[in-house]
Formats: sequence, C-alpha cells, structure tokens
Amino acid sequence: MADPAVMISKAEILKMLAELMKDATVFAPASNGKKLDYMPVRNVEDIVFGDDIPYKSPKEIFFPRTEKIITFKDGDAEAEISTEKYVLFGARPCDLEALDIMRKVFTEGRFKDPFFEERYNNTLIIGVGCVDKKPGCFCDERETDMGYSDKCDLFLGAQGAEDYFQALHLSEKGRETLGRYIDGLRTFQNTGHEFKPAHTLSIDATEEELFDKIDWESLVETCQGCGMCTYICPTCHCFGFKDVDEGGCASRYRNWDSCMFPKFTLHASGHNPREERHERYRQRFAHKYLYVKKNFGAVACTGCGRCVRACPAGVNIKAIAEKIGEDLQ
Repeated sequence: MADPAVMISKAEILKMLAELMKDATVFAPASNGKKLDYMPVRNVEDIVFGDDIPYKSPKEIFFPRTEKIITFKDGDAEAEISTEKYVLFGARPCDLEALDIMRKVFTEGRFKDPFFEERYNNTLIIGVGCVDKKPGCFCDERETDMGYSDKCDLFLGAQGAEDYFQALHLSEKGRETLGRYIDGLRTFQNTGHEFKPAHTLSIDATEEELFDKIDWESLVETCQGCGMCTYICPTCHCFGFKDVDEGGCASRYRNWDSCMFPKFTLHASGHNPREERHERYRQRFAHKYLYVKKNFGAVACTGCGRCVRACPAGVNIKAIAEKIGEDLQ
C-alpha cells in the first residue's frame, strides 16, 4: 500500500498560486487570444483548467528563445545568470518527461549549462494529469503515463468531482509549499498508480543502419523544412550565438536555431554536410531516437503529438518511426 496522499480543492490551489505570485513569476495554461499556451499570469482567474493541452511546451521558461548570457566590458566578461523565481503550473506528463530529458542534456552531460540549471532549480513545478489522449498523441507508446509523473514537485491527478485534485506526488519542495499555503490538508489512502504502456515505439538500430537502409528521401518527401516541429517540440534544443554592440559593451545572446534550416550546418568554406531536406530530417530523427538515448539514456520524444498536429505538410514522426521499424526488420 502506498503512503497517504493529499486532496486539494481548486480554490485552495488558486489561493496558493495567488500567494506564490507575490514572490515569483507564475506560468500556467492561459489563452493568448487565439490558442491555449503556457503564459505568465498575474491573475489566477486567467488560468485555464481542463483537459486541453497547450499548443506549445513550457521549455522556453527554462530555455528562452532569446537570452543574453554574457556581457563583455573593459576586458571583463560577466555571465547574465537569472536568479528570478518561477512557478510552472499545469504541466502535462509529456512535458514533465520532456523537461527531465532537457535537464539531463543541460546539466548531466559533458558540457553543463548554468543558465538552464539556475532556472530549473529556481522553479516550483506543478504537474496535472490528462484524462484523454489528444489528436496526434502517442504518449503511451513512448512510455509516458498521461495520468502520472514524478518529474515535478507536486503532481495533481486529473480534476475530479467537486473541483478536487489528488496530490499523487510531492517532493520536499512541493510538500513544504503546500504546508506553507494550505491549512488542514485532507489525506486519503493512496493505493498507488499502475501504468501499462502500449507497444513501445523505439528504434533499435545503429547509425549506419539508419543511413544506409532507410529511404529518407521518399519517407519525408512532403516536408517543407519550415522548422515548426523543432520550435514547438518540448525536447528540441538547437541554438546559436549572436554578439551585439550595446552602448559600448559587447553582449552575447543565445538564440533558438533548428537543424531543419539549410544554413544550420553550412560551413564557412561553403560546404554543407546536410544540404538536402531529407538529410536534415534524418539528423533530427536520429538525434531524438539514437543520439540522446546513447548519451543520456532517454529517447527525446515523449509522444506529446505537437509536431503531428502542427505540421503543415502532414509529416508524422510516429508513422515514420513505425515505418523505419518495419523496414529494419
């Protein structure tokens, strides 16, 4: 039998978030006027509850699209590491799993990133379960449980009767936060959570097999190379640097980039090792299903379905992975 868990009302959650807003920037699902997105909210009434998933992931809270990282002045270099406090509320299990993959890439690898690490450590992460799979989702086939994740400080089961949530997971930070802002917590007997994944979608192949045995040109012939998939993906993390003169100081910015763009691998000599679009998509796929797995022990795809829903040309990474699996057999 699992340890007792906690029952929390929606009203109590909103009260807690309102208090947290006094000292931290709170990001939560909210409408941007057109779509649901993870946005900074100043009023808890703007937070959207329900089972819809934001069209983008929350990765840019930790890995901004553009961020100043270093300022050079008078021969000295000063790192621009943010110490601001954040709260991420309403992150879905697929996004929590993706954030954990990003954490491994940015903090456990050969090259550690203090900018990501500081933001991650200064963020209280509150996850919420999904009730139903969304169009394009294949989270269960990527071994992502849509009803539970422990990759957060507080995980709330899907909203139940009378606007109550079950707190299914609490880190020390999450437990301390609840104790500070919510009085008289109601406990219930947590019987545990069982998840049985569907057929696991993975690629058991070498890099040479992906290069030599797969007809990538026909497999992704409709791809337009727009890079939409990389920008909304919760685990894509390509970036480049730009130095800018700002009032006598040189500032270095880190900006999102995409392996799907033709100039991403263009050499100063004019040579481009991935000149064709299908070569760039092959790199993106191999990075997710082979390279990150080899280096960090996790496939960099959680089955959130965002790239499937957003692709203007109908490219479907799940279908591609299944076709590759069949061809390699």
